[in-house]
Amino acid sequence: MDKRKTNIRYYFRAVALSVKIKSPVSLIVGILGFGAAFFPMLISLRLQAFTDNVQTLYNQPGSLNKTIISFTILAMLYIAQTVFRLAEKFVEAQDTARIKRYIKEKIIDVFSTVPYKYIESKGEFREKVDFVKQYGWEKTAGSVSLIFNQAAGIISFISITAILWAVSPWIVLALIVTCAPAVVLSNLQKDETYRYRTKWMKEGRLTLFLAATLQQHFSMKEVRFFGLHPFLMDKWRAYSKVWMDKKKKVTRKHVAYNGAADLLRNGVYLIVLIITAWEIYQSPSKGLGSFMLVLSAAGQLQNITTSLLINAVSIFSDIKYMEDFFSLLDTDVEKTSEDAPYSDVSIEFDDVCFSYPDTDFLALNNLSVKIKQGEKIAVVGANGSGKSTFVNLLCGLYPAGSGTAKINGIPIIDNVWKARRSMSVIFQSFCQYQDTLRNNIAISDPARSGEDEAILALAKQTGANEVISDIDNALDEVVGMFSDEGKNFSGGQWQKIAITRALFRKNARVYILDEPTAALDPIAEANIYRNFASLTGDKTTILISHRLGVTSIVGRILVFDKGKIVEDGNHSELIMQNGLYAKMYRAQAKWYQ
Repeated sequence: MDKRKTNIRYYFRAVALSVKIKSPVSLIVGILGFGAAFFPMLISLRLQAFTDNVQTLYNQPGSLNKTIISFTILAMLYIAQTVFRLAEKFVEAQDTARIKRYIKEKIIDVFSTVPYKYIESKGEFREKVDFVKQYGWEKTAGSVSLIFNQAAGIISFISITAILWAVSPWIVLALIVTCAPAVVLSNLQKDETYRYRTKWMKEGRLTLFLAATLQQHFSMKEVRFFGLHPFLMDKWRAYSKVWMDKKKKVTRKHVAYNGAADLLRNGVYLIVLIITAWEIYQSPSKGLGSFMLVLSAAGQLQNITTSLLINAVSIFSDIKYMEDFFSLLDTDVEKTSEDAPYSDVSIEFDDVCFSYPDTDFLALNNLSVKIKQGEKIAVVGANGSGKSTFVNLLCGLYPAGSGTAKINGIPIIDNVWKARRSMSVIFQSFCQYQDTLRNNIAISDPARSGEDEAILALAKQTGANEVISDIDNALDEVVGMFSDEGKNFSGGQWQKIAITRALFRKNARVYILDEPTAALDPIAEANIYRNFASLTGDKTTILISHRLGVTSIVGRILVFDKGKIVEDGNHSELIMQNGLYAKMYRAQAKWYQ
């Protein structure tokens, strides 16, 4: 598509967004703004009339009433303009806040609906999201706010130009022409700013990341313990200096050029006043009112012209930011469906290969396996062997690179949500919802949130009942970092809640538990294993673990190595094979001797 047509398309999308976001009050103020656009012209004309009346008053004392009326009208116009500007500022602030919220909501929506491959991508998508978060949303919001004001500005420009043209066309031309350098510079500076922001995005992100490492809770223990503050501060200062030096260089150039442009504008303003004084000298009948008219209107014309042109340049130069934002919104979304879950689930991976985005490494390499409904399976292997990748594809987070991952013969990726409704999962990095304990558990099956007996019975089997019984309001206690009562939990306690959440999903036919006991103490882990049969019932259960103790409670073990299943059988069979599983089992057995 032609670049000009693309820009126009994004411009009209921004206009539509501007109208959509405005509240009824904001729309009313916007419409009234077209009438208020005549205020500058009316004030300049009334100032001329008042000045002429004051001048006449010296020779005609009887014209006092006329002078007072003229002053009253002028004062009322000033007051009306001031009040309307306050109203404009108020609704503009409301609109800007509304637009910012809308844009942030849309960014969150994108994260929640795009195919998961984009989320973990270290390439273009993540950089685009980071850029939109840091710059694009603000520029889009600012440009959208400007769009609605341009029409009123044009009316003010035409009306002021008309009255100054009547005094001298040369005044109008001089004022407009000398605004051009500031406008051109504004456009060039915006282009340059966009280029350096996109070009130096990585350096800026690295600076922010180092600053966050020095401030965030997740890193503070290690930073304190190892005394890393001086080392990280030196790195932050170095990257920050590079970033700031580049920014200062651009800023110095901009300040110098803008200063020259301002001198030109102010200089011509003085010349305009001299021209006006000469006109009055040549034709005294014009009176001092003409001087006051030009004095008032010239400044307003300069400001209006500069504002109109710079805003226009801002809108069109900020189209690059709008393009980033709107193209982010146009990213492909994950297909959804309202289909009911499968009543029974048979899983098949047929010669599946998979590499994560931005890598060529095969995380899964020609993997084939079949799992029947009701099987209890342990998936074991070293770090990086493909265990979690297997789970990711099974959950429909990624499509297979080649081969097919299927449920009941249907590719998982063809109906992701039907597959997900048929499963329940606890990931290695599980969520800690800053909400009530009830919602932390029932969020996996919200329709059952009122089934207290079922929640508490399950919690007794998973060990989460110990957490619930220790707090005053039981299931209705708000927990987490933002709890008013300071009810936050240890990693192991949170994991018990996460396990309970995963097992609470009633219609799930498959449980996927990725390192479900990693944060649990041995007693709590043993309790989970002891209740394993009653917890999982007739559900297919896939346990992913580094700890081979889990293999004693399952009927089948899949041993992963370099993206393949290298061994498949029960504990006794695999020990007899004396392969990788036997080697791993003996190595871990030494830990407990």
